[in-house]
Amino acid sequence: MKMRFTVWLFALLVVLFEGCSFDDEESYTIWTDMGTYSEFQSAFNTTLNDGMYVRLEFTSSQWSQIKSSLTSDGKHSWGKSKIKDWLIGRGFGDYEAKQESSWLTTIEHGFIASRTGNTVYYILK
Repeated sequence: MKMRFTVWLFALLVVLFEGCSFDDEESYTIWTDMGTYSEFQSAFNTTLNDGMYVRLEFTSSQWSQIKSSLTSDGKHSWGKSKIKDWLIGRGFGDYEAKQESSWLTTIEHGFIASRTGNTVYYILK
């Protein structure tokens, strides 16, 4: 009888915790993209040196204009650690990736563009 109770208790615990997520990291809606450096220059009318990045925080009116053009392409639901990993994968050092992922997750809306050779990577929130 005691064994049966233990099995039922274990089964109950499995059912109770099955739907629980222990990842308490907040998720953010993020878009990622990439393009050529010449496309970046045309779109922003500025230069971005190889190995460098730029970040920009959007106003509410800027975000209203931008969000209407966004699609599900490149759309993600990521936590700060995944954003940091993405930045590291695009050439950011650990310190810069930690700093910029923290910045991006504390502002309402903004983006970071980083250049590696002829490729510019974008991350937008």
